[in-house]
Amino acid sequence: MMIRTRRALTALTVSLSAVVATAASTGCSSNGSSFGEAGGTGSMSATSGSGSGGTPSNNTTAGQSSGGGNVANPAAGSGTNPGGGDTGNGGTSVGTAGTGDTTAGTGQGGVPPVGGTGGVGGVGGGAAGADPGPACPKPAGQICHEFFANDNARHQINYVNEFTSTKPGGIEWSTVVTGTDANAPRTIEIVDNPKASKGKALLVSISKGYAEVDMATGAKLVEVSTALTSVTGACRMPDGTTALGTDTNPAKIVIVNASGAQSRSFNLPTGANLRAINRDPATGHFWLSRTETVYELNDQGQILWQASMGAGTKGYAVWWRAGGGAYATTGEPHTVLEIDGTGKILTKIGDDASFASLKLDFFSGFVRRPNGNYIIANWLGHQGTPEQTAPEVIEFQPDGGAGKAIWTWGNQTLARQITNVFVIR
Repeated sequence: MMIRTRRALTALTVSLSAVVATAASTGCSSNGSSFGEAGGTGSMSATSGSGSGGTPSNNTTAGQSSGGGNVANPAAGSGTNPGGGDTGNGGTSVGTAGTGDTTAGTGQGGVPPVGGTGGVGGVGGGAAGADPGPACPKPAGQICHEFFANDNARHQINYVNEFTSTKPGGIEWSTVVTGTDANAPRTIEIVDNPKASKGKALLVSISKGYAEVDMATGAKLVEVSTALTSVTGACRMPDGTTALGTDTNPAKIVIVNASGAQSRSFNLPTGANLRAINRDPATGHFWLSRTETVYELNDQGQILWQASMGAGTKGYAVWWRAGGGAYATTGEPHTVLEIDGTGKILTKIGDDASFASLKLDFFSGFVRRPNGNYIIANWLGHQGTPEQTAPEVIEFQPDGGAGKAIWTWGNQTLARQITNVFVIR
């Protein structure tokens, strides 16, 4: 088949505040597309979001102006004029200049007390004005993450912030959605929603439709129930409708409006186990798996590319790969594969005896970070009584044939069956 160059999937590694301030509806599930690196990288607390550059301030302790010279120097002059005074550490936006309300973070990273404009830096959403955000409070050498995680045993969405939360496991809030089976909730996507406190919501699929939850507060904004059953994925379409994947016979993708009424549908390739659907907003193509086979389909259901994951696999999430091919989790073999455009399996991460202590069960939703690491939901639904310390989410670093586990999260008190993750940083 023809191989087309397409965008690489990279994990979202900006602050939740920057996501809410800048993110439009993007691909489905855990990171449908790359948002790139935004200005701030701090916590997305509803009351203390990290700055998209920082709130303009005349406070001489506000740190260095991004692109605008030393704010402590009254003679700094214009940040765009190198001769306008001591530019010092301009462009770093350190100190408190990088914090503040996300809606006020389009200033110049801190206006010099006398004169000066702060230059062109300081605007969130670009490299200028970047703020490292709060440091990881764990002991040296350990890693912190900020992410959303769907628990389909407790039918809830969790927002976890290991950087700033003082709550058990870093869980800042949990929101229950409607559903009594393993389909509630499944996929995760960020969408626009004017009812949300900062204009952005999480779109998650549930058994008969979808729900939207305020990213900042966890408030449930809407649930749409349809006549469908076994919905295993939800993707927001450019016109505001929603594509729902159904694991029925035959399996379909059904497009519904805001009230749940169907506008059109198309059948999916034959096979069992439609676990999730993802949509690449750059092409409009859908990515999914049916047991051992991964597919790329156009928006009419025509097969554009397919590849085998191998005997004994039970595919879950599938993401597009730059230059052709895909990344995919295999379910029960608990691996994540990198497959090139010819269908050749290039790497296989996770299946190794050295990981026995992690109690790996079923790899479901995942993200791939820009550095090549995978953060994977280790779904424990096949274990009747998992060990208390069995982790729910694991980060693997490609290091040798099976990779290296460098971070874990969760236990059987914090969660029970994490089926998908959406990583902020």
